[in-house]
Amino acid sequence: MSFFCQNSNNNLFEEAFPLCYGQTISSNNANSNSTHSINNFNYDSLINCVKLDNSSWFKFTTNEIGGMVDIIINQINCSGDSNLVFQNNIEVVPLYFTNSSSGLVVDLVDNCQTSNSNISFSFSDLLPNQVYYLLIDGYNAIDTIPISTICSYQIQISGLGLKPAIDAGDDMFVFSGEEFQLSGFGIGNPNWYPTSFLDSSNSLTPYLTISSTTEFLLTLTEEGGCVYEDRVKIFVQIPLVFFNTITPNNDGKNDQWRIKNIENYPFCRLEIFNKWGQIVYQSIGYKENQRWNGTFNEKQLPAGTYFYILDDGSNSNSEIYRGTINLLR
Repeated sequence: MSFFCQNSNNNLFEEAFPLCYGQTISSNNANSNSTHSINNFNYDSLINCVKLDNSSWFKFTTNEIGGMVDIIINQINCSGDSNLVFQNNIEVVPLYFTNSSSGLVVDLVDNCQTSNSNISFSFSDLLPNQVYYLLIDGYNAIDTIPISTICSYQIQISGLGLKPAIDAGDDMFVFSGEEFQLSGFGIGNPNWYPTSFLDSSNSLTPYLTISSTTEFLLTLTEEGGCVYEDRVKIFVQIPLVFFNTITPNNDGKNDQWRIKNIENYPFCRLEIFNKWGQIVYQSIGYKENQRWNGTFNEKQLPAGTYFYILDDGSNSNSEIYRGTINLLR
Protein backbone atom coordinates (compact mmCIF):
# COMPACT_ATOMS: atom_id res chain seq x y z
CA MET A 1 0.00 0.00 0.00
CA SER A 2 1.33 3.44 -0.95
CA PHE A 3 0.48 6.02 1.63
CA PHE A 4 2.54 9.19 1.40
CA CYS A 5 4.19 11.33 -1.25
CA GLN A 6 6.91 13.90 -1.53
CA ASN A 7 8.26 16.07 -4.33
CA SER A 8 10.74 13.87 -6.20
CA ASN A 9 13.37 16.60 -6.53
CA ASN A 10 13.88 16.72 -2.76
CA ASN A 11 16.51 14.05 -2.19
CA LEU A 12 16.33 13.21 1.49
CA PHE A 13 17.88 9.78 1.53
CA GLU A 14 21.50 10.17 0.40
CA GLU A 15 22.80 9.69 3.94
CA ALA A 16 21.27 6.23 4.32
CA PHE A 17 24.01 3.73 5.16
CA PRO A 18 24.42 0.95 2.56
CA LEU A 19 23.80 -2.67 3.54
CA CYS A 20 25.93 -5.01 1.44
CA TYR A 21 25.58 -8.69 0.55
CA GLY A 22 27.33 -11.05 2.94
CA GLN A 23 28.51 -8.30 5.27
CA THR A 24 27.60 -7.58 8.90
CA ILE A 25 27.48 -4.06 10.28
CA SER A 26 27.22 -2.86 13.87
CA SER A 27 25.28 0.32 14.57
CA ASN A 28 23.11 2.17 17.07
CA ASN A 29 20.34 4.75 17.14
CA ALA A 30 22.22 7.35 19.17
CA ASN A 31 22.32 10.18 16.60
CA SER A 32 19.17 9.42 14.66
CA ASN A 33 17.41 12.59 15.76
CA SER A 34 19.94 14.77 13.95
CA THR A 35 20.99 12.61 11.02
CA HIS A 36 18.00 13.33 8.78
CA SER A 37 15.92 16.46 8.45
CA ILE A 38 12.67 15.87 6.56
CA ASN A 39 10.60 18.93 5.80
CA ASN A 40 7.15 19.26 4.22
CA PHE A 41 6.67 15.51 4.37
CA ASN A 42 3.04 14.51 4.76
CA TYR A 43 2.86 10.91 5.85
CA ASP A 44 -0.09 8.75 6.66
CA SER A 45 -0.85 7.79 10.25
CA LEU A 46 -0.54 4.13 9.25
CA ILE A 47 3.23 4.51 9.73
CA ASN A 48 3.00 4.59 13.48
CA CYS A 49 6.01 2.57 14.55
CA VAL A 50 8.77 4.97 13.49
CA LYS A 51 9.09 8.69 12.93
CA LEU A 52 10.70 9.30 9.55
CA ASP A 53 12.82 12.25 10.62
CA ASN A 54 14.04 10.52 13.77
CA SER A 55 15.21 7.13 12.54
CA SER A 56 18.41 5.42 11.50
CA TRP A 57 18.24 4.94 7.72
CA PHE A 58 19.83 2.03 5.90
CA LYS A 59 19.54 1.07 2.24
CA PHE A 60 20.22 -1.89 -0.02
CA THR A 61 19.98 -2.31 -3.78
CA THR A 62 18.77 -5.50 -5.42
CA ASN A 63 20.65 -6.94 -8.39
CA GLU A 64 19.36 -7.29 -11.95
CA ILE A 65 17.44 -10.44 -10.96
CA GLY A 66 15.81 -9.37 -7.70
CA GLY A 67 13.78 -11.85 -5.69
CA MET A 68 14.99 -13.34 -2.41
CA VAL A 69 16.51 -11.16 0.32
CA ASP A 70 16.90 -12.01 4.01
CA ILE A 71 17.60 -9.45 6.74
CA ILE A 72 18.53 -10.32 10.32
CA ILE A 73 18.85 -7.73 13.08
CA ASN A 74 20.33 -9.22 16.24
CA GLN A 75 22.67 -8.48 19.13
CA ILE A 76 20.11 -5.87 20.21
CA ASN A 77 21.26 -4.18 23.40
CA CYS A 78 19.36 -1.25 24.90
CA SER A 79 20.74 0.64 27.89
CA GLY A 80 17.40 1.72 29.37
CA ASP A 81 15.57 0.70 32.52
CA SER A 82 14.96 -3.05 32.29
CA ASN A 83 11.53 -2.56 33.88
CA LEU A 84 10.39 -0.43 30.94
CA VAL A 85 9.88 -3.17 28.39
CA PHE A 86 8.74 -1.02 25.48
CA GLN A 87 11.67 1.37 25.89
CA ASN A 88 14.10 -1.51 25.50
CA ASN A 89 12.76 -2.58 22.12
CA ILE A 90 13.76 -1.31 18.72
CA GLU A 91 11.24 -0.85 15.92
CA VAL A 92 12.04 -1.54 12.27
CA VAL A 93 10.16 -1.05 9.01
CA PRO A 94 11.26 -1.65 5.37
CA LEU A 95 10.21 0.82 2.64
CA TYR A 96 10.89 1.66 -0.97
CA PHE A 97 10.18 4.63 -3.21
CA THR A 98 8.82 4.92 -6.74
CA ASN A 99 8.11 7.91 -8.95
CA SER A 100 4.58 8.87 -9.91
CA SER A 101 2.89 11.83 -11.55
CA SER A 102 2.20 13.27 -8.09
CA GLY A 103 5.73 12.87 -6.77
CA LEU A 104 7.71 10.26 -4.92
CA VAL A 105 5.49 7.42 -3.71
CA VAL A 106 6.56 5.49 -0.63
CA ASP A 107 5.53 1.84 -0.32
CA LEU A 108 5.60 -0.30 2.79
CA VAL A 109 7.41 -3.55 1.97
CA ASP A 110 6.46 -5.33 5.18
CA ASN A 111 4.88 -4.59 8.54
CA CYS A 112 6.75 -2.95 11.39
CA GLN A 113 8.52 -5.30 13.76
CA THR A 114 9.42 -4.62 17.40
CA SER A 115 11.82 -6.65 19.55
CA ASN A 116 14.62 -6.48 22.10
CA SER A 117 16.37 -9.63 20.85
CA ASN A 118 16.03 -10.55 17.16
CA ILE A 119 14.17 -9.17 14.17
CA SER A 120 14.12 -10.84 10.76
CA PHE A 121 12.60 -10.12 7.37
CA SER A 122 12.45 -12.63 4.54
CA PHE A 123 11.40 -11.41 1.10
CA SER A 124 10.90 -13.62 -1.93
CA ASP A 125 9.82 -11.22 -4.68
CA LEU A 126 11.70 -7.93 -4.41
CA LEU A 127 11.97 -5.88 -7.58
CA PRO A 128 15.22 -5.98 -9.59
CA ASN A 129 17.58 -2.97 -9.53
CA GLN A 130 15.52 -1.33 -6.80
CA VAL A 131 16.76 0.66 -3.80
CA TYR A 132 15.06 -0.37 -0.56
CA TYR A 133 15.29 1.37 2.81
CA LEU A 134 15.29 0.00 6.34
CA LEU A 135 14.26 2.43 9.08
CA ILE A 136 15.13 1.79 12.73
CA ASP A 137 13.50 3.96 15.39
CA GLY A 138 15.78 6.61 16.83
CA TYR A 139 16.74 7.64 20.33
CA ASN A 140 14.08 9.95 21.85
CA ALA A 141 11.77 9.50 18.85
CA ILE A 142 8.20 10.62 19.51
CA ASP A 143 5.73 8.05 18.19
CA THR A 144 3.32 5.46 19.54
CA ILE A 145 6.06 3.57 21.41
CA PRO A 146 8.79 6.11 22.21
CA ILE A 147 12.34 4.85 22.67
CA SER A 148 14.10 6.90 25.34
CA THR A 149 17.31 4.90 25.43
CA ILE A 150 20.22 4.18 23.13
CA CYS A 151 20.16 0.76 21.46
CA SER A 152 22.96 -0.99 19.61
CA TYR A 153 22.47 -3.84 17.14
CA GLN A 154 23.93 -5.79 14.24
CA ILE A 155 22.45 -6.09 10.75
CA GLN A 156 23.14 -8.96 8.34
CA ILE A 157 21.74 -9.12 4.82
CA SER A 158 21.92 -11.92 2.25
CA GLY A 159 19.97 -13.64 -0.53
CA LEU A 160 20.12 -14.28 -4.26
CA GLY A 161 18.39 -10.97 -4.91
CA LEU A 162 21.49 -9.17 -3.61
CA LYS A 163 24.30 -11.47 -4.70
CA PRO A 164 26.74 -9.30 -6.64
CA ALA A 165 27.77 -9.98 -10.21
CA ILE A 166 31.57 -9.95 -10.04
CA ASP A 167 34.16 -12.27 -11.54
CA ALA A 168 37.84 -11.55 -12.00
CA GLY A 169 38.12 -14.41 -14.48
CA ASP A 170 39.82 -17.80 -14.36
CA ASP A 171 43.40 -18.31 -13.22
CA MET A 172 45.59 -18.57 -16.29
CA PHE A 173 49.10 -19.16 -17.58
CA VAL A 174 51.10 -16.80 -19.79
CA PHE A 175 54.66 -16.48 -21.00
CA SER A 176 56.96 -13.85 -19.52
CA GLY A 177 56.65 -10.60 -21.49
CA GLU A 178 53.59 -11.81 -23.42
CA GLU A 179 50.76 -9.28 -23.71
CA PHE A 180 47.41 -10.65 -22.57
CA GLN A 181 44.04 -9.39 -21.38
CA LEU A 182 42.27 -9.84 -18.06
CA SER A 183 38.64 -10.89 -18.36
CA GLY A 184 36.79 -9.28 -15.47
CA PHE A 185 33.01 -9.09 -15.31
CA GLY A 186 30.59 -7.22 -13.09
CA ILE A 187 28.28 -4.28 -12.52
CA GLY A 188 29.76 -1.15 -10.97
CA ASN A 189 32.93 0.91 -11.15
CA PRO A 190 35.93 -1.44 -11.49
CA ASN A 191 39.45 -1.10 -10.14
CA TRP A 192 42.35 -3.55 -10.41
CA TYR A 193 45.31 -3.90 -8.05
CA PRO A 194 48.26 -3.86 -8.47
CA THR A 195 48.04 -1.18 -11.14
CA SER A 196 51.63 -0.94 -12.35
CA PHE A 197 51.31 -3.59 -15.09
CA LEU A 198 47.97 -2.46 -16.55
CA ASP A 199 47.14 -0.17 -19.44
CA SER A 200 44.02 0.85 -17.48
CA SER A 201 43.27 -0.02 -13.86
CA ASN A 202 39.58 0.99 -14.11
CA SER A 203 38.67 -1.20 -17.08
CA LEU A 204 37.14 -4.64 -16.62
CA THR A 205 39.39 -6.02 -19.37
CA PRO A 206 42.78 -4.28 -19.27
CA TYR A 207 45.84 -5.37 -21.25
CA LEU A 208 49.14 -6.08 -19.52
CA THR A 209 52.45 -7.94 -19.50
CA ILE A 210 54.14 -9.49 -16.48
CA SER A 211 57.41 -11.30 -15.85
CA SER A 212 56.51 -13.23 -12.69
CA THR A 213 53.44 -14.92 -11.27
CA THR A 214 51.06 -12.24 -9.93
CA GLU A 215 47.68 -12.20 -8.19
CA PHE A 216 45.30 -9.40 -9.20
CA LEU A 217 42.43 -8.02 -7.13
CA LEU A 218 39.30 -6.71 -8.86
CA THR A 219 37.02 -4.43 -6.83
CA LEU A 220 33.63 -3.21 -7.99
CA THR A 221 31.90 -0.25 -6.34
CA GLU A 222 28.17 -0.37 -6.93
CA GLU A 223 25.98 2.69 -7.28
CA GLY A 224 24.52 2.04 -3.83
CA GLY A 225 27.96 2.24 -2.21
CA CYS A 226 28.74 -1.46 -1.71
CA VAL A 227 32.22 -2.66 -2.64
CA TYR A 228 32.81 -6.27 -3.69
CA GLU A 229 36.00 -8.04 -4.74
CA ASP A 230 37.34 -11.09 -6.53
CA ARG A 231 40.85 -12.31 -7.30
CA VAL A 232 42.61 -13.96 -10.19
CA LYS A 233 46.10 -15.43 -10.30
CA ILE A 234 48.23 -15.24 -13.43
CA PHE A 235 51.01 -17.82 -13.57
CA VAL A 236 54.07 -17.09 -15.68
CA GLN A 237 55.20 -20.23 -17.47
CA ILE A 238 58.73 -21.17 -16.54
CA PRO A 239 60.57 -24.11 -18.18
CA LEU A 240 60.37 -27.35 -16.23
CA VAL A 241 63.50 -29.36 -15.47
CA PHE A 242 62.93 -33.08 -14.81
CA PHE A 243 65.46 -34.99 -12.74
CA ASN A 244 65.90 -38.49 -14.13
CA THR A 245 67.19 -40.42 -11.13
CA ILE A 246 65.92 -41.24 -7.64
CA THR A 247 67.86 -43.08 -4.91
CA PRO A 248 65.41 -43.52 -2.01
CA ASN A 249 67.74 -44.81 0.71
CA ASN A 250 66.87 -42.17 3.34
CA ASP A 251 70.26 -40.49 3.22
CA GLY A 252 68.64 -37.11 2.52
CA LYS A 253 69.92 -37.00 -1.06
CA ASN A 254 67.75 -37.82 -4.07
CA ASP A 255 65.24 -39.63 -1.85
CA GLN A 256 62.36 -38.04 -3.77
CA TRP A 257 61.80 -37.34 -7.45
CA ARG A 258 62.07 -33.62 -8.13
CA ILE A 259 60.80 -31.36 -10.91
CA LYS A 260 62.36 -27.91 -10.88
CA ASN A 261 59.90 -24.98 -11.18
CA ILE A 262 56.85 -27.25 -10.80
CA GLU A 263 55.47 -24.89 -8.12
CA ASN A 264 54.47 -22.58 -10.97
CA TYR A 265 52.06 -25.24 -12.27
CA PRO A 266 49.66 -25.94 -9.38
CA PHE A 267 47.10 -27.62 -11.67
CA CYS A 268 49.49 -30.10 -13.28
CA ARG A 269 48.48 -33.76 -13.56
CA LEU A 270 51.17 -36.38 -13.09
CA GLU A 271 51.17 -40.15 -13.58
CA ILE A 272 54.09 -42.54 -13.09
CA PHE A 273 54.03 -46.09 -14.53
CA ASN A 274 56.09 -49.23 -14.15
CA LYS A 275 57.33 -51.15 -17.18
CA TRP A 276 54.04 -53.08 -17.41
CA GLY A 277 52.00 -49.88 -17.66
CA GLN A 278 50.62 -50.04 -14.13
CA ILE A 279 50.15 -46.63 -12.48
CA VAL A 280 52.28 -46.51 -9.34
CA TYR A 281 51.81 -42.80 -8.59
CA GLN A 282 49.39 -40.04 -9.60
CA SER A 283 48.62 -36.55 -8.36
CA ILE A 284 47.12 -33.19 -9.21
CA GLY A 285 49.74 -30.62 -8.37
CA TYR A 286 53.19 -31.68 -7.26
CA LYS A 287 54.11 -29.87 -4.07
CA GLU A 288 57.08 -30.73 -1.91
CA ASN A 289 54.95 -32.90 0.37
CA GLN A 290 53.62 -34.80 -2.68
CA ARG A 291 56.94 -35.90 -4.14
CA TRP A 292 57.23 -39.52 -5.22
CA ASN A 293 59.64 -41.51 -3.06
CA GLY A 294 59.79 -44.76 -4.98
CA THR A 295 56.89 -46.45 -3.22
CA PHE A 296 53.46 -47.75 -4.21
CA ASN A 297 50.78 -48.34 -1.57
CA GLU A 298 53.45 -47.52 1.04
CA LYS A 299 55.66 -50.39 -0.17
CA GLN A 300 59.08 -49.97 -1.74
CA LEU A 301 59.21 -50.55 -5.47
CA PRO A 302 62.06 -52.51 -7.06
CA ALA A 303 64.90 -50.76 -8.80
CA GLY A 304 64.36 -50.17 -12.49
CA THR A 305 63.09 -47.74 -15.08
CA TYR A 306 59.76 -45.99 -14.59
CA PHE A 307 57.87 -43.73 -16.95
CA TYR A 308 56.04 -40.47 -16.36
CA ILE A 309 53.43 -38.39 -18.18
CA LEU A 310 52.84 -34.83 -16.98
CA ASP A 311 50.21 -32.38 -18.23
CA ASP A 312 51.26 -28.96 -16.94
CA GLY A 313 47.60 -27.85 -16.62
CA SER A 314 48.19 -24.42 -18.11
CA ASN A 315 44.85 -23.59 -19.74
CA SER A 316 44.13 -24.70 -23.29
CA ASN A 317 47.82 -24.38 -24.20
CA SER A 318 48.97 -27.00 -21.72
CA GLU A 319 52.02 -29.04 -22.63
CA ILE A 320 52.43 -32.79 -22.20
CA TYR A 321 55.81 -34.03 -20.96
CA ARG A 322 56.98 -37.65 -21.14
CA GLY A 323 60.15 -39.24 -19.88
CA THR A 324 61.82 -41.87 -17.73
CA ILE A 325 62.93 -42.10 -14.11
CA ASN A 326 65.74 -44.38 -13.00
CA LEU A 327 65.05 -45.82 -9.56
CA LEU A 328 68.31 -47.01 -7.97
CA ARG A 329 68.67 -48.96 -4.73
